[in-house]
Amino acid sequence: MKRAAFVVALATSWLVLLLWAAGVDWRAPPTPQFERSFPGSRFRGAFGRAEVVGQRLRVTAEGADHSALQVTQLPQLDARSFPILRYRFEDFPRTLELSLAFRTAENPDDVRTVSLPWPGSGTMTFDLSGDPAWTGTIIELGFAQFATGQLVPPEQGFTPFVLDRAELWSPSWCGDLAALATDWFGAWPWSQRSVHALGREGPTGGARSPVLVAALAVALAAACSLLLGGRRSRRALAVLLGGGLVAWLALDLRWEVGLVHRLLATRALYAGQDWPERARRVGDSAILAAADSVRELLRDEPAQRRILVYADSGYSLLRMVWHLQPLNVAPFWQAAEFGRSLPEDTLVVFYATDAWHANPAVRRLLEQGERIAPPGRLFVDDYEAADVVVYRFRHAR
Repeated sequence: MKRAAFVVALATSWLVLLLWAAGVDWRAPPTPQFERSFPGSRFRGAFGRAEVVGQRLRVTAEGADHSALQVTQLPQLDARSFPILRYRFEDFPRTLELSLAFRTAENPDDVRTVSLPWPGSGTMTFDLSGDPAWTGTIIELGFAQFATGQLVPPEQGFTPFVLDRAELWSPSWCGDLAALATDWFGAWPWSQRSVHALGREGPTGGARSPVLVAALAVALAAACSLLLGGRRSRRALAVLLGGGLVAWLALDLRWEVGLVHRLLATRALYAGQDWPERARRVGDSAILAAADSVRELLRDEPAQRRILVYADSGYSLLRMVWHLQPLNVAPFWQAAEFGRSLPEDTLVVFYATDAWHANPAVRRLLEQGERIAPPGRLFVDDYEAADVVVYRFRHAR
């Protein structure tokens, strides 16, 4: 009798915990009361090329900026009445990220985006209720694709895929639980999850952390054992230890599944490439090309020549330093404090910045210097076309 009571109490408490983890509204029905379905054929290619095949849309080419966008107009749909998004793609490459794009009647010129997990080969569900932008009257809905940031070269991320369908559901227990499963087990790109994370870094709508839920599940199991088996029951200790072990194994398995997703994405990018080709296949191909131009420009400089790199973006700065290795290179800010005591002929590389003329301190430091790239006279208004500017530092004569 006690065993049966324990099983019933544990199952009930875990069900309540699962509904709480999914952010279920207790007043919502078990299944959605209203659904809006949008077959792929309803969408059109805004960026890139796409063609309708039956009830689906086949995206055959990316746009000029190596991204693609498919959109459809909506008949004045209230966002808060339809917070659950369901979508299905086929042959979607692991080298692309996926985002939902939408516009509202209240702000028709403002396009909002929401990052979505990789669609895989099944139907994915995402809860939009936690996004503050999902409000008002939705007048346009779309899906955007682009190469995975900081990992995949923009020009090498796209392969053709099929948009099967999209759906919007009204609140329901079924929709919230499906969204919880996607949040916990969906594949997110490297740029949105760290290696050790069990969930996407940052907010994830109404879903609770799997680590928190696992800890609460073990605590509930121990509490049920104590209440139904007595405070001195050895079963309580066994349940606590066994539950903790099972929870740890489940979380570890989830972490391993995440690593498998990342491994498959890495294989899709690097499989069949030798090491030199892999080294050139980077997500910041524009910075790599700029570093190559700098390396070619300085090919006749002594190996010990000091090179300082200046960039407005910390990421661009560090990646430029990385790509210029093994030259004697360092960030500009590490040597800026020495000012005019810098060694003669120190080279200063400016990447994607106008600091060489807009920053007074930098301009004073280089007032006796010599610009060696780009050649010829460089107008400020024309600087937009010059990603790399190189100066040779000179002391005052």
